[in-house]
Amino acid sequence: MKLTYRADIDGLRAIAVLSVVFNHAGIRLFPGGFIGVDVFFVISGYLITGIIMREINAGEFSLAKFYERRIRRIYPALFVTVFFTMFAAAILYRADNFRDMSKSAIATTFFISNIHFWSETGYFEGPAQLKPLLHTWSLAVEEQYYIFFPLCMLFLARYFKSKIFPILIGVALLSFGWNIYTLQIDSSAAFYLAHLRAWELLIGSLLALNPVATQTQPATRNLLGVIGLGMITLPVFLYSATTSFPGFAAAVPALGAALIIYSGIENSVFVNKLLGFSPLVFVGKISYSLYLWHWVLIVFGKYYAIKKMTSSEIIGLTLAIFFISALSWRFVEKPFREKRALKNRNVFIYAGGVMALTAAIGALVYYNDGFQKLWTIKDEPKRTWGISCDYGKPSYKDADLPKGCPLGVRKQNPSFLLWGDSSARVLAEGVWVSAAKRNLKGLLVFSSGCAPVLGVQRDDLLWCVDSNNAIIKYIEQHPELETIILASRWASWIEGSDYNFTEEKKNIVLTDTLSVSAKNETNAVLFERGLERTLQKLFKLNRKVVIVSQTPEIGYDVPSVNFIAQRTGRDANAIIAPALDEFLQRNRNVALVLNAIAKKYNLQILDPWKVLCNAAQCLTVANGRSLYADDYHLSIFGSEYISRIYDSLFEELASQSK
Repeated sequence: MKLTYRADIDGLRAIAVLSVVFNHAGIRLFPGGFIGVDVFFVISGYLITGIIMREINAGEFSLAKFYERRIRRIYPALFVTVFFTMFAAAILYRADNFRDMSKSAIATTFFISNIHFWSETGYFEGPAQLKPLLHTWSLAVEEQYYIFFPLCMLFLARYFKSKIFPILIGVALLSFGWNIYTLQIDSSAAFYLAHLRAWELLIGSLLALNPVATQTQPATRNLLGVIGLGMITLPVFLYSATTSFPGFAAAVPALGAALIIYSGIENSVFVNKLLGFSPLVFVGKISYSLYLWHWVLIVFGKYYAIKKMTSSEIIGLTLAIFFISALSWRFVEKPFREKRALKNRNVFIYAGGVMALTAAIGALVYYNDGFQKLWTIKDEPKRTWGISCDYGKPSYKDADLPKGCPLGVRKQNPSFLLWGDSSARVLAEGVWVSAAKRNLKGLLVFSSGCAPVLGVQRDDLLWCVDSNNAIIKYIEQHPELETIILASRWASWIEGSDYNFTEEKKNIVLTDTLSVSAKNETNAVLFERGLERTLQKLFKLNRKVVIVSQTPEIGYDVPSVNFIAQRTGRDANAIIAPALDEFLQRNRNVALVLNAIAKKYNLQILDPWKVLCNAAQCLTVANGRSLYADDYHLSIFGSEYISRIYDSLFEELASQSK
């Protein structure tokens, strides 16, 4: 098959990249714009396979020439973008954020950023808004394909030439089935990892092999093209961050892209002519630079703006993205692709040198902790605890019961237990300070995301019921822990949503695993029932129970906001501190549930917000330092800042122990 230039494929690239750009810019009309990446995968598979097979059949294929073309196509614009990103991060980011970014720069350099970002999908990892190279995951997937696929095709062409098509079909189906399976158990792996996205590239590869005679009837090809365009555009408007993706959902735009490409293999029909519209073709030509630059500039733009950008700011940023991308295409991409900037024999030397330089800079930043000592604005790094403190996902064996982490005076016997989710973890520092003043010792046991409510399960944290049961068993086995302090992000469980202005909100659904719930029962009802079970169980064990109420949620990464606000002469509290009324409204149902429980069982409730909030707002920064480690969890400084709320409790416990 002769591979000739097709303007409609550049137009298809334009549709793909515009969908991604508008989605990432936060334009609500394009909630499913992320499917543009899937369209890119199909296009890449089609074009690369066509080139490889054409040259293999002509006896002209050379791995060196193939990789040289890939280097000319990919490296110049990519590494210019990476160097800019590192320079901007050095100016704008806190030292720990700069250090984290350097890891992604190294991963991008060696085209393993998909694996890197997959590994960073843990509970306490930073938000996407602090990862300006996050979008390079898709380039890593494609580059891994470019490295291994030509070798596979050479092998197949030599030993299994007549069976290439069925073999690739089998591999594609295996990859697709594996993706669907993995999506149920590890959605991040299904999204990021190359072997689980290979089926999309292979759709394009199979199309390039041209196994089916091209349909010559214009009406049929028109219909296929229109259907394909619909399979791409409808998901852009109908999908969202809550769509189970990739899996079957990704197959729709991927197959749509294949139909469009197939419909125009011979002569252009309506959709192909439409995609050949010159402005679209131009956007398609700059699509690689546009994809590289758009996320970097959006991340830094939103980071600098702090709060949600206005419509005019988004328009201005989008225009700047297009302008910079056009310059990148004209002065970086074209000269190298057209061999005007570098002779053939120097390409691999250039590639190795730029990779070594980027990796060296990244390593220098990483191993110097982001050059923390150079900054005049200092803040503490995020808290870290030993893994034994986090009960996490238990294996449910008696031998694996949680081991409490010590709080307070180490030489004493523990007399209290702090139990909860990650909120309890970050409150521990303040508990430690107050308990130590009274010569008391306690323990911390927490399970990330899991409120201490027995029998109630979150749809996104399926281990919570078992971990809570195991913690109760641990408490049974330790009667010396006479006082149990319960702490959690109560609002997420009761309201069924997180409180975040920089990420897509997720809906949290609760289920009562110990009783049949009525269909109209709310999260608040189920939560209260589970909390009462916890209390009744603890009372049967003759334990005193104290509840720590909701810590104010901020919705922004406070340390980053504080840093950029101070560097630009702004006040973080004035920008992001929630109004007291806003906090009280968010926690209205929390207060109703906790106050009812406290009254019913005569419990003491400790209120962090009464220290963190004044008559007008809930503070995010005090004395220039962040009270929070992220958008909700308190920093070590913040935890110590509120430590006085525990003083009355520990004074009482200390007097009882005398």
